Amino acid sequence: MDILKGSGETETFDRDKFCRSLRLAGAPDRVVRKVCVLVEQELRPNASTEQIEKKTVRYLAKEDLLLAARYRLRSAIMELGPAGFFFEEYVAAILREYGYKTQVGTIMKGHCLSHEIDILAEKENVHHIIELKYHNRRGFKTDVQVAMYSYARFLDITAAHKKFEEKKHVAWVVTNTKFTKSAITYATCMNIQLLGWQYPKSGSLEQLIEGKSLYPVTVLSSANRFVKEQFAKQNLMFVRDLLQYSLSDLQKKFGFHPSLANRLLQETYTLV
Repeated sequence: MDILKGSGETETFDRDKFCRSLRLAGAPDRVVRKVCVLVEQELRPNASTEQIEKKTVRYLAKEDLLLAARYRLRSAIMELGPAGFFFEEYVAAILREYGYKTQVGTIMKGHCLSHEIDILAEKENVHHIIELKYHNRRGFKTDVQVAMYSYARFLDITAAHKKFEEKKHVAWVVTNTKFTKSAITYATCMNIQLLGWQYPKSGSLEQLIEGKSLYPVTVLSSANRFVKEQFAKQNLMFVRDLLQYSLSDLQKKFGFHPSLANRLLQETYTLV
């Protein structure tokens, strides 16, 4: 049966691939078997991957809220932009949790041009010049052109600064999607540090997030568009930011219905 990918292309539904995605999210075999059967039974021709994911998350949430959050983490990150958050702020906040000092949107003078750096990070006397590539739709990978463009800017910047600074400089490309094989090959050759979905094998973006429970508020299954907009207005980016609020606070400050506020807090306590 054909399904519709986020890129607009169609492909045949691959049951093994779907079941494998559940295992990657940490689902035990019992849950994998159960959810695979339920979702496949409800599958309709030309169903979108988004529709399939919503059904999957609904079933997973009945089993384990943390498991559901892990499964939809990739989509939750893609929702950051439309919800009013900035991917660079989210990545910078993650890096700070791992000991980096960060600046967002810094202008650095290069040998030929001045460049706006998405994130300038520092740790152990090393400067990390970080280029971001954000996608808010599925079906896209970050390709070699992004890595090459980033490295060209990096060379221009380091050419202007190497005479005056003793600090080592490292080029990064960070994305919320996967990298193409050519991007990985080029980055490896040029010593560019890549951080993305399932890359590197140890220390990938999702692993950094899950390692310290740095889930974005968009991962909450109870959070509708109104909820996400309210959180964005208050710059509440991480699920754990909600721990500062009581049930009464969520109702009074944000105008949430008591049942909604209760569900949000239940999810929060489960995820963090």
